[in-house]
Amino acid sequence: MIGSAETHYDVAILGGGLAGLTLARQLLLKHPSLQIAVLEKRRFPVAETAHKVGESTVEIGAHYFGEQLQLKKHLTDQQLPKFGLRFFFKDAWQSLAEGTEVGGSEFFAAPSYQVDRGRLENHLTETGKELGARVIDGARVRQIQLDSSENGQRDTQHHVVYAQDGQEHALRARWLVDASGRASFLKRKLQLEEDLNHDINAVWFRLDASIQVDTWCEDPHWQSLTGKVPRRWLSTNHLMGEGYWVWLIPLATGSTSVGIVADPRIHPLQKLNRMDKVMAWLEEHEPQCAESIAHQQDKLQDFLAIKKMSRGSRQVFSVDRWGLVGEAAAFLDPFYSPGSDFIAIGNTMVGKLIEEDLAGRSITQLAPTLQSVFLTLFQNNLLTYRDQYPLFGNPRIMALKFVWDYAVYWGFPALLYFQEKLTDVGFIQSLAGGIEEIREMNQKMQQFFRAWYAVDPHVHASSAFVDQNEVEIMTRLNAELQEPLEDAALQARFRDNVDLLRDLMLEITQRVQQRQPQLTAEVSTQGAPAHRLDHVFEALNI
Repeated sequence: MIGSAETHYDVAILGGGLAGLTLARQLLLKHPSLQIAVLEKRRFPVAETAHKVGESTVEIGAHYFGEQLQLKKHLTDQQLPKFGLRFFFKDAWQSLAEGTEVGGSEFFAAPSYQVDRGRLENHLTETGKELGARVIDGARVRQIQLDSSENGQRDTQHHVVYAQDGQEHALRARWLVDASGRASFLKRKLQLEEDLNHDINAVWFRLDASIQVDTWCEDPHWQSLTGKVPRRWLSTNHLMGEGYWVWLIPLATGSTSVGIVADPRIHPLQKLNRMDKVMAWLEEHEPQCAESIAHQQDKLQDFLAIKKMSRGSRQVFSVDRWGLVGEAAAFLDPFYSPGSDFIAIGNTMVGKLIEEDLAGRSITQLAPTLQSVFLTLFQNNLLTYRDQYPLFGNPRIMALKFVWDYAVYWGFPALLYFQEKLTDVGFIQSLAGGIEEIREMNQKMQQFFRAWYAVDPHVHASSAFVDQNEVEIMTRLNAELQEPLEDAALQARFRDNVDLLRDLMLEITQRVQQRQPQLTAEVSTQGAPAHRLDHVFEALNI
């Protein structure tokens, strides 16, 4: 029985997590008169140190939160600055000082943050209400009926039934956006799930303690680097090994988030799905980490294991005025922290569709076009991860792969996002040739890294520090993100970045093949390579 009369909204958002709450804020900042409902099964305020992936942001997501959503004061005052992504390679018996470290010695120009999800979502809830959103917490979706906009019906409404406090309620909305995370109401209803052929599992937990890698070694050389690399603990620290990586993320509450992501072909989930198993596994593979955590086990706050973490969708936007955002749409992999990026991209695109529709303009062509752009970005990024986990313990391959992957990210999607061009269909189409070339180069380079691993799989990490701030193309591409450009200048910058990636591909493949002449790959070796990566090659003794 429905407990009250139906309420009508412009937009109903299923899910009051990070994706749903940021979408509500995004829409209301630009269009304060919109009637928006957010349905969330939890009760607010939620506990801080919320048990969710998405604490580590990189540049697109950080720019979306800080600038597009005007949350920079909250991020600066209530969250932690992020000292980039940092990677450690070593054998189990080695200390961090005896292994290879890859990361920056300074903060990159474009900021990023370590985010306590509970704290941020509580802030978004309160400020969302102030902006005019109706946040309906303790609400469980029972039924969804989608209405079609075919035949020129512009007054059709989607219908949602939800339960709250033991009673059923209903609402209607012109737009319905699923931000329900792994529940994925619409994806399940419409049978849109797509297998990404990228099978990874994850376990993660929080400790009410500060776990700082800076304190793990007393080696004089390691300690001397502290002056050059202050506060490593503010990085998203990655402990790398064949088939796995371990994350260490500090939170502003004083807690530390610890996660293990692994290829089940090498590290099955049944060896990691309880805390006692995690400790045994860490003692075998990352004993320094195990020792640090062992002293804090009485401060364990939560524990969760998830199988098949990556998820895809055949469709994310519809001309029938619905969309999927966040994990309800698709999720790649926690490595490189892309989750908040695809929240930003998806929200920006569905926001554009909502604005165009409510302004009375047709989205018949726009919806499938933006979906194509979204899925192209997603699939190109997927190449970065698929069948790459065996490589994760090889510092030589990974240090160069990091440069390549960062350059693709900063030189293409991040550049266009910062310039607010990912929803400018005409502009995107003007770059079609370059985008396709980047996709082809990325595909070839990811295959090259796998081929390199096949001929040189096991490299013992030597004591080395690969300072990414000394790689000029990395500092430049990152700094250029914040430079405003007119269309013609942006097109020229993009063409320059395509050329840069082509040169980078040539330099990596030629110099590696000089060392590994048995390595053959489907990559052009014509031309003289530049010397942009001398610092990396020297540090890795390549």
